[in-house]
Amino acid sequence: MPEFETLSHFSALLENRDLSTVVEANAICNRAGMDTITAGSTLACYAEIEGRRLAPGEILRLLRDISLGRGEGWRLGAGSWRYAADRGAPEASVSVKKLELPAYDPRGAYGMALAYAVSTRGGCHLRAYPISHEILRKPVVTDRLSFSGKARIVKIAEDANAAIDSLSVCKFSFFGASLEEYARACSAVTGEEVSAQDLVGCGERIVYRERVMNAMNGFDSTDDDLPARFFRVPGSSGVWGETPAMDRTGFLDARSRYYRIRGLDGDGRPTPEKTRELGL
Repeated sequence: MPEFETLSHFSALLENRDLSTVVEANAICNRAGMDTITAGSTLACYAEIEGRRLAPGEILRLLRDISLGRGEGWRLGAGSWRYAADRGAPEASVSVKKLELPAYDPRGAYGMALAYAVSTRGGCHLRAYPISHEILRKPVVTDRLSFSGKARIVKIAEDANAAIDSLSVCKFSFFGASLEEYARACSAVTGEEVSAQDLVGCGERIVYRERVMNAMNGFDSTDDDLPARFFRVPGSSGVWGETPAMDRTGFLDARSRYYRIRGLDGDGRPTPEKTRELGL
C-alpha cells in the first residue's frame, strides 16, 4: 500500500481524488525503481507549467513514459528542477538543492522548513524530524508556526539521525527506542563500551564532514534555502486554522542561529576551528 508521501504526492499534490490511481502509480514506481516523492512532485511541476490538471489516466501514462524514457517522459525523468529549468520556469520546481520536497508543507511546520533548507542532501525529511515536536508533540511540544528553538532542535536531530543511519537500523524504530538503548546494543555487538553521547559525537562529525564535502563542491548559504513561493503564498487552511506564508526574516534568522550552533561561518561553510575540534 502507498505510504504517506506517496499518497500525498499522487493525490492532493496532483488534485487527484481517484485512490486507485494512487495505488497503481505507487506500483509503477516500485516496479521501475522510481522514487515516489520525486515522481509525484515532478508531475505536479509539469501540470503547473502546462496550466492544467492531469487526468488519472495521464498520470499513469506519464509515469510509464518516465520509466521507459519515451516522449515527454524522457525530459521529466531528469526530475523537476532540470525539467522546470529546461522549460524556462525554474520556480515551478518545489525543491531544495534540486531534491523535491516531501509531504510536509514547510509553511505549516517551521522546524521542518529549516530542516529542509539546511539538509546536506537537499529537501529531505529524514535528516532531521522536527515534526515529532511540532505535530506529534514528542519529546517536547513546540509551536509549529514559530522558529523559536528550532535551530538547536534541527542540529540535535541531525546528529542523532546521522548516528542511527550509520547503525543501519530502521528509521521508524527510532520512534520507540532511545539513543541510550542503541548505545547499549552497539556495545553488546562490538564489545566496546559506547555511550549515547558517543553516538551523538559520531553523528556530529558525520554531518560536519558532509558540510565539508558540500563546501568543496561550491555549496554555500544560497543553497540552504527554500523555494520563494513559501515566502509569498499562504498555505491551505482548514481545521488547523490559517497557514500564512513564512516570514523571510524569521527564516534567515533561524538559519543564522543554526550556522552558529553547527559551527559554520555566516555563509554556511565549515570553519578551520570547528574542523580541527572535531578531528576531521
